[in-house]
Amino acid sequence: MSSYLNDVVRVYLNELVDWENYFRWVKGAGVDVDAEREALHQILETAADICQSLEAEARAGWDQEARLEDGRVVYPPHIERAYNALKEVGLVSCGVREEYGGYGLPSLIIQLILQMIARADAGLMTMLGLQAGVAEDIQEYASEELKREYLPRFASGEVMGAMDLTEPEAGSDLGAITTRATEEGNRCFVDGQKIFITNGGCEVHLVLARDDDTFEASKGTTRGLSLYLVPRTLPSGDPNGVEVTRLEEKLGIHGSPTAAMKFEHAEGFRLGEKGEGFKAMLALMNNARLGVAAQGIGIAEAALSTALRYARERVQFGVPIAEQPLMKDKLARMTLTLEGSRALLYRACSLTDRNRAIEAAFRRTPADSDEFSEAERVEMEAERIRNLTRIRLLTPLAKYMATEAADSITRDAIQIHGGLGFMAESEVGKLHSDAIITTIYEGTSEIQVSFALKEIGKGALSVVFESLELELKAFDEPELRPFADKVLNGMRLILDSAGSLVADFSYALMSAQSLAEVVSSVIAGAELLGQARADPARIDLAASWIDRKMVDLEGRCQRIKEGSADRLNRCENIIALIE
Repeated sequence: MSSYLNDVVRVYLNELVDWENYFRWVKGAGVDVDAEREALHQILETAADICQSLEAEARAGWDQEARLEDGRVVYPPHIERAYNALKEVGLVSCGVREEYGGYGLPSLIIQLILQMIARADAGLMTMLGLQAGVAEDIQEYASEELKREYLPRFASGEVMGAMDLTEPEAGSDLGAITTRATEEGNRCFVDGQKIFITNGGCEVHLVLARDDDTFEASKGTTRGLSLYLVPRTLPSGDPNGVEVTRLEEKLGIHGSPTAAMKFEHAEGFRLGEKGEGFKAMLALMNNARLGVAAQGIGIAEAALSTALRYARERVQFGVPIAEQPLMKDKLARMTLTLEGSRALLYRACSLTDRNRAIEAAFRRTPADSDEFSEAERVEMEAERIRNLTRIRLLTPLAKYMATEAADSITRDAIQIHGGLGFMAESEVGKLHSDAIITTIYEGTSEIQVSFALKEIGKGALSVVFESLELELKAFDEPELRPFADKVLNGMRLILDSAGSLVADFSYALMSAQSLAEVVSSVIAGAELLGQARADPARIDLAASWIDRKMVDLEGRCQRIKEGSADRLNRCENIIALIE
């Protein structure tokens, strides 16, 4: 097995995912589940082999940046070759359904592939991850005509996509968007500027624009925004009014072009309902956040693997530094951080797949079909609604945990390399430069924990903890039961402390990061226990995560419970000392 295919993947393919129901819902009762599961395994093995083969050239070409020549974006040679290698085996836009020429892979499998691509080349993954997200939004919201026009081209790799949100005065505040969409008869045209657009030289842009007829009334809000598919080349073959005005120079992910865009009376095709663009864009952003979490895990895997190899080879004071107690503990902590983040992401993906399978079953079978009884349909819909609540909380937590893990693990990898890690040619230094952006784009870490707090305020915590409690109480194995009890106790402490945030919104926002940390710790703890039950080799991993995290959880919960918004005044006084 390729080193790019982590052992835990086997656990999810064989034990932890309900593939029976997944494939029955997606394809019908006659499906051969074993054959479908084996096909997923073969796809992952192919992806692992290709990605591992790309690594050396990607590291060697890390400094090479995309160029803008006569308005056209030219990719570095190693990016072109890597993209073509993945395109040849159909591993781009893997979520496009079979009816449109794709594989229609589950979210978990897609994120595993993106994780492997990121481990080889984070810049390439940025492009492919976004391409997959754009295709899925078209699949969800576009007219059938647009789907037939563009989805087969995404699945084949003929076209790539970009998500055009950010403007000079509208970063995370999408209410400040001023790009304007004007209707002329039955056609729509887009005018405006966007910045920091990943893979801006691509063919298909999904542009969030403010509708002209409600422009003034909707300013400053997310109402009146619509999502438009704006191609560089119109179906007639004529060029559209889409221009790349410059490419940015970045600290990392150099192979991925980040562009400033100008739309000048560019024809666009509305996706979904008029004025509902923010909703459609949220779906794309949520998919993108899972993708960035996978990217963080891939980068962290690369850094940890490199650091571990170096630590085993580097001899100091007569022994490899990997054998020295402080270093052994550091490497173990790095591994724990990686695996906890991975566990949270895989849980979020599994829930996403359950819902997509239920939705596929409803699309596939009419309401009067006898494939599912009325009681089954009611229960499936109830589960879908519960899962939506869980997904809305787990998605920002997964993005937060995985990207912060990538940042810390790559930084620790530099420390392990000592002075060599600080050299310009350092592999781990390059990985750290790539990792930094993951905590920023698709919503900074601070925004992710704020989103999580918002979902908790809407009742998501009780829904998530309700199912988590049932899982944890089912661990009756003697070696796992004590750790399940520790996580259950951690959940009780969180619920007890969270009540302190209700009365003061400012204090709640100030405590959002601590709350996100402790909630993530218990969810990941439960997932790691599930892994340990399926694979006893992972018992020490789960036990160590829970022992370490529950101690930290107690302190954080106590601080949340005893604190108040007075801390904001103290922060202001501290900051004033350096003015």
